[in-house]
Amino acid sequence: MSTQHTDYLHCNRFNSLDGLRAISILAVIWHHTAPASVNAVLTSIGAQGVQLFFAISGFLITTLLLREKARNGKLDLKAFYLRRSLRIFPLYYGTLILYIVVVAVLERHTPTGQAFFSNLPYFATYTSNLFVPLDGRVIFYFAWSLAAEEQFYLIWPPLLLLAASGKRAAIILAFTLLVCIGGQLSDNKFLSAVPLPIVMGALLAIALNHEQSYQRLFLFMGQQWSVFIAALCLVISLVTPGVPAFICSLFFTLLVGACVIRDRHPLTALLSLKPVAYIGSISYGMYMLHMLCKNFVVKICHSMGISDAGLGLFVLTTLLAIAVATISFNYYESWFLRWKSRFER
Repeated sequence: MSTQHTDYLHCNRFNSLDGLRAISILAVIWHHTAPASVNAVLTSIGAQGVQLFFAISGFLITTLLLREKARNGKLDLKAFYLRRSLRIFPLYYGTLILYIVVVAVLERHTPTGQAFFSNLPYFATYTSNLFVPLDGRVIFYFAWSLAAEEQFYLIWPPLLLLAASGKRAAIILAFTLLVCIGGQLSDNKFLSAVPLPIVMGALLAIALNHEQSYQRLFLFMGQQWSVFIAALCLVISLVTPGVPAFICSLFFTLLVGACVIRDRHPLTALLSLKPVAYIGSISYGMYMLHMLCKNFVVKICHSMGISDAGLGLFVLTTLLAIAVATISFNYYESWFLRWKSRFER
């Protein structure tokens, strides 16, 4: 086994991933708070931040499962689902309850508020990505991404267990990828329900776990210039009209691959900066709570006679989201995370 691959397999923490998560959440907040005067293309790029989250999730979850199987000779699905539930459910349902209270107080009799309560069964069951269309203003719409992830978490680990080998698991993912690309091209909502980056991230994890494919990928992912090329190709694909979504998904995955295939790369120092890494570590809380933070800032600005806060809305929303997510993590989520550690294998 090569030294490079051995180092990869023994890497307990991919230091760049928190930095990538920070970029993702800041992009999402930018999408929701960018001034109207900003070019529409620059605003829409922010919406793609969630795709980077997907690529990271697919890679990381699959890597953890593969390494657990290598250590223990099996996968403990019960422990996996308990860990994911303790990480995801408390904040998700806590935020949903908070939304129920806020909407009941402020928008109970508005059409948007009534639509929110009609959509509650889908939000509560992680199926909003399938049954809640984006038609105008939809309260709690951002939950679609959590729904897509949870559906992937529900189905993929048992399939990985049944596959029993990396090759068969890769075939399953490749077939899923083709179906999803077909769904995107034909605009079929149900066939394209699984986000492409999360499938590609899982494929990346399987490829990097095996030495032969790792060495092949290292030739173009593991060079000093690889991370810059991946980032440049990604940006070009996002700003170029008409580029198919699956091409952008590929470049998101390549960026993740270039950041994890080796411990040190040219962007390591930037992505590992303490403030950047910290934002990444609380990005889930920021994602769940940032729209409440934005609406609070908007109401405060309106009360002060400020109708358009411009870039200030992005800055203030981000700062407030960091503060609120920090409180949530330290005094709410951490309690459940301590329980999560009991099911580590």
